[in-house]
Amino acid sequence: MRWLAVKLVNFVIVLVVVTFIVAAIFAGPLTQRQIQAIREQTRQYVMGQLTQPSVGPAFRKQIIQEYINYLKSIGKYKPGMKISDSDAIGWYINKLVEEEIIRRGLNKPWYVVALRYTKMMLLFEPVNSSSTLQTRGLFHYKPGDRNAYHIIFERIPFSVLLFTTSSTLVLLFAIPLALYAARRPGGVIDNTIIGWSVFSVSMPWWWLAMVFIYFFTQKYRIFPPVTSNFNVHSISNLLAKAALPIITITVLSVGDSSYRMRNILLDIFNEDFVMVARAKGIPETMVLRKHVLRAAAPPIVTIVLFSLVLSVFSGAIITELIFEWPGMGKLYWDAIEANDVAVLTVLTYLTTLLYLLTRLTLDILYTLLDPRIKRA
Repeated sequence: MRWLAVKLVNFVIVLVVVTFIVAAIFAGPLTQRQIQAIREQTRQYVMGQLTQPSVGPAFRKQIIQEYINYLKSIGKYKPGMKISDSDAIGWYINKLVEEEIIRRGLNKPWYVVALRYTKMMLLFEPVNSSSTLQTRGLFHYKPGDRNAYHIIFERIPFSVLLFTTSSTLVLLFAIPLALYAARRPGGVIDNTIIGWSVFSVSMPWWWLAMVFIYFFTQKYRIFPPVTSNFNVHSISNLLAKAALPIITITVLSVGDSSYRMRNILLDIFNEDFVMVARAKGIPETMVLRKHVLRAAAPPIVTIVLFSLVLSVFSGAIITELIFEWPGMGKLYWDAIEANDVAVLTVLTYLTTLLYLLTRLTLDILYTLLDPRIKRA
């Protein structure tokens, strides 16, 4: 189990280092956003206290007295000096803001602040949105929640429905097509896959999506119209809205995925150990199962696992914008448009965490599929 311990240690080290780098990159904007939020909340608190008839006059007198004491301490107060209410209130707000900044440690050097944000992300401590982004009251989240993690987790099921479903369909079509094409290179299926792959890579997704929207939602009205206003609580309505983008993604992805898997299998079919197995008279099904698929398992598992797992957080900005789909890609766009550094930071961290977990899982699967990898 030493190899597993080494991989786990490497996983932790890489996660901490990458998280610190992400925190260091976003530390400045995050700190500025927090200071702005502190200033706004403090101003609202002070002005709210001053407007209350029961405490307002006494609170104003207290502020003025503290301001006079401050002026005396720096030698700028003169007896009979007229004190402006606006100056005293402004000074008091700045004083409270500075105290809160010091209390939160936002005045520390950048690397100290970055370490603090690193700890917050690693422990999943709440990081509040710095814009108007908030939860919509879906699933078990309350509406108006500004916790960036809750905002993201509320969107994940939409991306799972759209991209994980389409990735699964792509794999269900791509694997048998690739296997058939690799066993009969130059045939009709093989040439179709090659042409399909070229079409998929060269064809802009957004253009084909708009063509599908025109034909299937406007001209023939097979699917409901594309709009951001739909009932996400209705399963039937949600599935109806997801059908067209799933079809679009699947159509554009099957060709390229089949072509990549076909190349992997074709190289293995031409290996010497496969030819020797066939020369020995081993049945083709056994050659395929015990030799070809076993050798092709690691790269194919990589394609499958990354397609399924990373689809949870990757989303697709252009696709989701065109189809008005409230998934992770749309959230990325909303966060960029709103300059919401908190949501972007948490999105980056969660994507990194999921990627590293996927890599660790692949390393473990590789050792199960091919023990020679563990020895290496």
